Amino acid sequence: MSPPYVTSCHGCDLLVEAGEVLPGSTAFCPRCGSKVHTPKTDSLNRTLAFTFIVLLVYVPAVFTPLMTLNALGMETSGSILDNSIFMYRQGYIAVASMVFLTAILLPFLNPALLFLLAALAKTKRLPRFQAWLLRTFQSLEEWGMGEVYLIGVLVTIIKVYSMASITFNIGFFCFLVMVVMNLCALSVLDKSSLWIQIDEQLGFEDHGGISGPIAEMQTAMEAGLMCCHECGKLTKGDDVATEDEPECPRCGAALHYRKPDSLSRTWALVAASAILFVPANVLPIMRVDFLGASQYSTIMDGIIYFMHSGEYGIAVVIFTASVLVPVYKIIGLALALLSVQLGWQGRRRQKTLMFRFIEFIGRWSMLDIFVIALMAVLVNFGEFSSTHAAIGAPFFAGVVTFTMLAALTFDARLLWDGRCDKS
Repeated sequence: MSPPYVTSCHGCDLLVEAGEVLPGSTAFCPRCGSKVHTPKTDSLNRTLAFTFIVLLVYVPAVFTPLMTLNALGMETSGSILDNSIFMYRQGYIAVASMVFLTAILLPFLNPALLFLLAALAKTKRLPRFQAWLLRTFQSLEEWGMGEVYLIGVLVTIIKVYSMASITFNIGFFCFLVMVVMNLCALSVLDKSSLWIQIDEQLGFEDHGGISGPIAEMQTAMEAGLMCCHECGKLTKGDDVATEDEPECPRCGAALHYRKPDSLSRTWALVAASAILFVPANVLPIMRVDFLGASQYSTIMDGIIYFMHSGEYGIAVVIFTASVLVPVYKIIGLALALLSVQLGWQGRRRQKTLMFRFIEFIGRWSMLDIFVIALMAVLVNFGEFSSTHAAIGAPFFAGVVTFTMLAALTFDARLLWDGRCDKS
């Protein structure tokens, strides 16, 4: 059973008791409904095991061909690394960089950070370095998109199976294992317990929060406590008032009662996303050359293609990820920003849950970019037929990037400042 301690809800800043939660159960904030603590059984050993398997299969998963296509006696194949290389050679450097970061670099770096963190945590050595590892992992976690890439592989298979025979190579099976094991590692990771253990190693007796009774429905800011944006540790404002740039005593992050310039930064990113969304959907995102003739297609053209082919499920997935999700993120973030600036107090719990959903779904809009990258590598039969990214691809990648950054810069606790009821 987890030791009782008081912490601050990351969704509304309410002080809550997050201890005494059985493994497999979850403690929720009574005011905004955000998750506060989900303890896991034998987290370190299982995290070590799963991340070790991920690192073991990473090289063949990324650097060997996923599948081979055969059409009219011509063969073509490609690896995940080839996706980024082809995008770069076609002149789409920003798209190539995004694919490299989300599908190649971070799917290795994130489990490597976790493996090293779990190993050090088991030996209880270098607590400061452990804090840096966990803080870095939390910052990079959502940008590793192996599972989104896997869905892109499945969409690509459905799109090409009627035009060519497909042979699955060792890279495909290694990549499948890598994605599944990484998801398992994330599911057994207990970040709260790791932060508490780091606290104990550093000699902090409050175990990541404060001990003792708390006033009903009191926020950390009202109690004069700064909640670290990175690790969640509570620090008395009076203790760091004399510092020009106060830092968290546990992880070293800059301390603020609220994220600095949250509204202006988020508005800028939301506005940029809205502007880029228009060319991303109006301009062609992919070009197919067939016997010397070029055919361009937009995002909606791809959706219509799957509808006409009878693949309604895939059409719905692409429409949701590439059209509905970006629109929902832009409108939802704008609504949250307006609620803070105009003082709209109603339905704050629903708005907080909406924002958490926006954070969760943001990465899935990369699906179309991954499909284009895969098609460019696999459907490459020279003068007979080839696939290329088109001018709309960088705009769409920009929409995905800016909306994800907007969710990171927005401080959901601003929705709750001013009143302290359960609305």
